[in-house]
Amino acid sequence: MNFMEKFNELANRTLVPVANKLGNQIHLASIRDGMVVAIPLSILGGVCLIISTPPFTPDTLPNWGFISDMLMGWYNWAQTYKAALQVPYNMTMALMGLFVCFAISHNLAKRYDMAPLNASIVTTAVFLIVSAPSMSAVPASVIQEGTAVTDMLTQAGSYIPTTFLDAKGIFTGIICSIGCVEIMRFLLNKNIRFKMPEGVPPAITSSFDAIIPLFVCVIIFYAISLIVQNFSGELLPSMIMTILAPAVSGLDSLVGICLITIIAQVFWFFGLHGASITQPIRLPFMQMYLMANITAFSAGEPIVHFFTQPFWSYVITLGGGGATLGLCLLLLRSKSVELKTLGKLSIGPAIFNINEPIIFGLPMVLNPLMMIPFIFVPVVNSIIAYGLMAVNWVGKGVIETPWTTPAPLGAALGCMDIKAAFMVIGLIILDMVLYYPFFKLMEKQKLEEEASKANS
Repeated sequence: MNFMEKFNELANRTLVPVANKLGNQIHLASIRDGMVVAIPLSILGGVCLIISTPPFTPDTLPNWGFISDMLMGWYNWAQTYKAALQVPYNMTMALMGLFVCFAISHNLAKRYDMAPLNASIVTTAVFLIVSAPSMSAVPASVIQEGTAVTDMLTQAGSYIPTTFLDAKGIFTGIICSIGCVEIMRFLLNKNIRFKMPEGVPPAITSSFDAIIPLFVCVIIFYAISLIVQNFSGELLPSMIMTILAPAVSGLDSLVGICLITIIAQVFWFFGLHGASITQPIRLPFMQMYLMANITAFSAGEPIVHFFTQPFWSYVITLGGGGATLGLCLLLLRSKSVELKTLGKLSIGPAIFNINEPIIFGLPMVLNPLMMIPFIFVPVVNSIIAYGLMAVNWVGKGVIETPWTTPAPLGAALGCMDIKAAFMVIGLIILDMVLYYPFFKLMEKQKLEEEASKANS
């Protein structure tokens, strides 16, 4: 038994069972599906932010004649109507934690064959109680200099703070979703509910089924929230973010990015969907990083986070898992009929970041010849892109774009920086160079096979 056979056998005994358990774990699957449901909201919010926040200012706009006049018109229009243009953003991305909480609990309840709407409503109510307790405040617009405090207090109203309803509340939403659904499931299994007489419409019966779970969930989570506030002076989401601070900073580091990339690619190498398996772990962090970057971008402040959706889609998975767009271009020029045909079939999907024809058609799966570039080319891409962003030569991700957007365009829009498109083009060329020696070895094998068939 050679080295690769021993390696595959070891992976089948250890890695594959772990991947299957992760992929089928009911809570992780619900988190993944709940986060994915919220992606369209991110895209809508990103588009509105692009429109309301032009990526230039009058003093940085070059003299391009009528094009500069058009861009200046856009800038003035956006400044005039910025508040109205950002309403869709404020009601989507700025409330991401709330929507994610609703979606995760809905998916988890469906997997348990429970009433998903009841679970979502109960969980959302609990999330609002612990994340955004109402407070009395005086609007700044009615405060006038010289007004007595007692007079200002008469203008006070009840408001819900939105500080932790955005991506900063995602982890609180995850905890509330899993905790509330599990409590509801326990009560349901113990048949602790209001028993309605026969003949009562199912909708009414279902609503009464949620009464006891709602009270129990609110009492438990609100009690925890009050205890946290009493001892730490912080709301529950703030304390959770404090506890998760090492993980938050770690995954956004170069080491963290490279590690999650290698894990995803190793899963892919063994025929398992590495992106989906790692998604429940990385996606909440990526959404939080993107939201922080968007907020900073909109306020004109420094953008600090690297590991966002544009980084994953247009750097790590450039052309699909393994960053195989460069390999597809090499296949188009292959002397092997088989490889050249595969290149023609795969280049179209690869442009839109879909590379299953390469992964399973070449194949990349369990192919010892392609194992090294398949795993480590995305890592090289990550190191280069991270470095360019760290020295501010290329902007970091601020907008979530559809992952099927062609890479140079998607990177430029996602980073709001045309230099990101040139970076991606450079990465494609580099990936062709990195894949080339391994491609030539495979081409040699294929040419020998084709010659052997022709002579037989």
